[in-house]
Amino acid sequence: MIKSAVPICEQAKSAPSERSVFTNCGNAEDQETLVKSAKRLMRVPFKVSRLMEFCTYRELVNQTGHDASEWPLVVLKELVDNALDAAEESEIAPVISIAVKGSSVVVSDNGPGIPADTIEGVLDYAIRVSSREAYVSPTRGAQGNALKTILPMAYVLNESLGESACGESIIEAHGTAHHIRFSVNHIRQEPQIQHTTKPSRVVKGTRIKIQLSQDLLDDTKHDFLRLAESYAWLNPHLTLRLSWDGEQVLDIKASNPEWRKWLPTWPTSAHWYDKSRFRRYMAAHIANRESITVREFISEFRGMTGTAKQKLVLAETGASHVSLHNYFGIHKANVGNIVKLLASVQKHTNPVKASDLGIIGKDHLYRMMELAGGDPATFTYNRKIGETNGVPRVIEFAFGIHREGLTAGGRGPSRKIITGVNWSPGINNPFRQLGRGGDGLDAILERVRANTSQPVIATLHLACPRVAYTDRGKSAIVVEGNAVEDRDDE
Repeated sequence: MIKSAVPICEQAKSAPSERSVFTNCGNAEDQETLVKSAKRLMRVPFKVSRLMEFCTYRELVNQTGHDASEWPLVVLKELVDNALDAAEESEIAPVISIAVKGSSVVVSDNGPGIPADTIEGVLDYAIRVSSREAYVSPTRGAQGNALKTILPMAYVLNESLGESACGESIIEAHGTAHHIRFSVNHIRQEPQIQHTTKPSRVVKGTRIKIQLSQDLLDDTKHDFLRLAESYAWLNPHLTLRLSWDGEQVLDIKASNPEWRKWLPTWPTSAHWYDKSRFRRYMAAHIANRESITVREFISEFRGMTGTAKQKLVLAETGASHVSLHNYFGIHKANVGNIVKLLASVQKHTNPVKASDLGIIGKDHLYRMMELAGGDPATFTYNRKIGETNGVPRVIEFAFGIHREGLTAGGRGPSRKIITGVNWSPGINNPFRQLGRGGDGLDAILERVRANTSQPVIATLHLACPRVAYTDRGKSAIVVEGNAVEDRDDE
């Protein structure tokens, strides 16, 4: 009966509603059969792997906090941040070389070299591995899963090629080149990674080559060079070289190879945590170190290595011979215990002095301003050292005018602004709000007539273990309150 109704239904294609189509199709029995059939239609609950979140344009924008037009800058920032951290943790003055050629970005460093098992962890998209997870520390603002977001970028940029779309990267360290080909299995809807190894000449440090798009790199060249140079402004111990299609563009030698700052390997301070951050830190340890005791946990805080202090804290909190998991709570967090433990560790340890975080310094910023063409007579430097709500911070600001802007009738180059947080420059100016509801850096400079067309050179840097980022890409922060100043002779 339904088959005989098909020709009649074909005549009803222009009908205004599904119901009217059915009423034109045969007798009442046929109509009822079709209506019931339509009501019983069930959608199949397709399973799609969440691993695909790393393989879509929208998710990579969410993960990085930046549109694809800025992905070359994301690659540069994350790779240089990681290279600096690796060298510092090995107490080596960092030497970093950056090369852009065609559609590729290559970053090489003199650090200890990325371990092979770390690369294996990066390629496992079912987990997230980060040495920074839950720690509060004045470290560079990397994502913690940087390589995981960088490796799929070339695939996403080439996604329009369909089944043949892929992205290729090479990570070289310890005499081995890891060739990584990133694509997608469109049937299973999950990443498809081909990982092969070959011998490499890189036995010291790490060399990472990321494939992007030549047009995209060309479009971002100005900002790419600006961001790379900014690293030399904020890191006095850094020697930095950059070439673009074989031409040497930057060659900046370290002004002070012995310069030191707070290292990621140093113990974190209990004074840098509030209740929610401390709870997350405890939970991260329980999840990754199931058998850890309260005593082992507190021993890793700055100032808590001595057994006498550990015993005092354990006695005050009733946590002697107790596992961290039991103390934290088996089924839900015991807020009372968490607050009690944090207060006790803070009571028996001293806060970190702001000056211990690391100071870029007047001499280095003076040297960089001179190299950039600034007139020495116009150079000014201000530094504020102190703490806000118990958290230490150092704010440094340097200002000068390009010498060409001081000549009769001369305007010189346009404004040059270097901004950064914890020795890592921002892709965009992160100081968009100074104080609650306050103006950002750009508005303040405009107010003193230092707009974008003026030949001024300005640097603003914040060192702080707890930074209030306003976006997922960590590109904007809120600088709260006024620092309680210590004596500063600068």
